[in-house]
Amino acid sequence: MQRPNVDDSLTLLTDFGKTEAIVIEVLDNPATEEGVLLKVMTRGSFEQGQQVWIVDRDGSKVGATVENVVQETIDSEVTLSTVLPA
Repeated sequence: MQRPNVDDSLTLLTDFGKTEAIVIEVLDNPATEEGVLLKVMTRGSFEQGQQVWIVDRDGSKVGATVENVVQETIDSEVTLSTVLPA
């Protein structure tokens, strides 16, 4: 999986099924050497510490942890922490 860009669409696989997300910010994660923080806008019920999968176009999955959730009307701003394979 390549590092996503702002406005890229992502598919997230969660406990409640698949949901679509739009990337709104991509940052290096200072807590891990190769880590990435992805801020996305999505719908669904997310909680800090929750484990989710980011599904790539080829069907491969990368694990991610929900770091922060900000509820904004129907959509939520969710920050995901992950390490993307090279």
